[in-house]
Amino acid sequence: MIYQVFHSKTYEFKTLKASEILDMDYDADGRIIVTTMDQQNYFLLANKDLVTE
Repeated sequence: MIYQVFHSKTYEFKTLKASEILDMDYDADGRIIVTTMDQQNYFLLANKDLVTE
């Protein structure tokens, strides 16, 4: 599976493989934060209707 994300500080667009992802969590605003193996934080690009808990 691949994930399209953008960097939380530089807004660089990137496509990540599942093997590059260390963790995923929600921030206070409900956005999904992706943390990579190199400790970078990205916002996941997704429609909220596609995300289920």
